[in-house]
Amino acid sequence: MRLLYWSIAVLLALAGCTSSSNNRTLQQPPSDLINLQKPGDTPHQPSKVYVDSVTKVTYKKKTALLVNGTLPDACTKVEEVDHNIKDSTLSLTFKAWRNPDVMCAQVLTSFTFIYDKLSKEELSSHSAVIINGTSYNY
Repeated sequence: MRLLYWSIAVLLALAGCTSSSNNRTLQQPPSDLINLQKPGDTPHQPSKVYVDSVTKVTYKKKTALLVNGTLPDACTKVEEVDHNIKDSTLSLTFKAWRNPDVMCAQVLTSFTFIYDKLSKEELSSHSAVIINGTSYNY
């Protein structure tokens, strides 16, 4: 009987260790996944991006950062996302725009962006990222 209890305890401990990974796998793209859109010849002005959370994920067999947040309105578009690693600090910069000539309701619009330009080693060597000046753990 002791052997049975001991075996169950070991299995539970092993299950806890394997599930404690911070990396989850995405099978399907999120419903609010956005693509980068450059303004081109469209009149535009800078806009804001509000980040709510950052999670390390595996998507299409690649390790990436899943960034969830909101845009100030449905007319705001994300133009580019760049990363920088300086003095062991990982930073992402989101650049957004909107057309000032278009009327748009000021309703926060949720978004998800998958940033997959970092190597698995770069992501594993950091546990936080600074996005537009604010630090987020992942």
